[in-house]
Amino acid sequence: MSQDTGPRLAATVIVLSVLAYPLLALRIYIRLSTRAWGADDWSMLFAAIPFTALTISCLGGAFNGVGGHEAELGAAQTSVGLHWFFFFEVFYCIAIVPIKLSISLMEMRIATSKKSYVVALWVTSAMFIIMNIISLFVIIFHCDPISWAWDTTTPGGKCNSTSVLTNIYYADTAVNIFTDWFCALLPIPLLWSIQLNRNSKVSVVFLLSLGVLASLSACIRLKYTVNLNNAEDYIHGVGDIVIWGYAENGIGMVVGCLSTLRPLFRRVFHLGSSTPGASSKMNGTRSKVGRRNYVNCEAGYELPEGVRPADRDVVVKGGTVNETSIRDSDSEEHILSDYPGIKMTRSVLQETSFATNTTSGTSP
Repeated sequence: MSQDTGPRLAATVIVLSVLAYPLLALRIYIRLSTRAWGADDWSMLFAAIPFTALTISCLGGAFNGVGGHEAELGAAQTSVGLHWFFFFEVFYCIAIVPIKLSISLMEMRIATSKKSYVVALWVTSAMFIIMNIISLFVIIFHCDPISWAWDTTTPGGKCNSTSVLTNIYYADTAVNIFTDWFCALLPIPLLWSIQLNRNSKVSVVFLLSLGVLASLSACIRLKYTVNLNNAEDYIHGVGDIVIWGYAENGIGMVVGCLSTLRPLFRRVFHLGSSTPGASSKMNGTRSKVGRRNYVNCEAGYELPEGVRPADRDVVVKGGTVNETSIRDSDSEEHILSDYPGIKMTRSVLQETSFATNTTSGTSP
């Protein structure tokens, strides 16, 4: 007899939830402190509600029979375990939608100036939203009455064939795998022509590769989906499905939040820092070239009243250029927004001029 997967399920839930919730809190702090809050943040914040319900369902199942053997559990305990599994199925379909939508919305902020990419992301988002809604209703109304899914003592109850539930799982998992890979690979053509230093490339590759982990969890879950047809020990067969289903949601939340913490990573690990000495070319301090003294000038930003930088060209005059002073925090802050020179805006015109002191006599 194979081993009870309940303890492994509990460990998976605890580890991923301990990672997901603190990262979500950090995401909220970073986005609010940088004034970059957007629709993707609202979506992930909303996802925390069904994700919490999913966490409770998985822990409840782990300690109440899910992954165990029916021969050892008995009929009453098996019914309790199946009840928790039903809650898992429902909250899985609900939680995965805002988590994946948050990642899609974040990438739309990257591709804001490329309409074809934005349209593709909306089409992909519609695919997994519709598929998961269909799965949700099929799962809820798979049995008549609904309670027959976990309590077969109800008089006159019946369920559809287990192959119906298996097929909907196959379809739902296939769509989720496709959308995971699509969202993970889409930024590559967007960033193909951008030159990054070594630290930047390492951090970008790391963040993009994490997105594939959720897809791998879905692939593994698809392998265990066939256990739904295992009528002899159904409660044990669904144990691995719950483990990898929760992992798919948990990893999605972890990856989605990590992608927004680059300002924090940059301060801690100095990722994406500019080339040393580059700032000396733009400031008004003493320069070694020509050994001339330059007068420090304060930057002045001339913007028509009531017009945001995203709506009009930005003209910067002065000797000191501060990139954070012209930050567009409305919609185009994205996975690379903290890197100098990679900010995507509609049009930015920068004019820099330096004033020099000229005095009579021989200059030093």
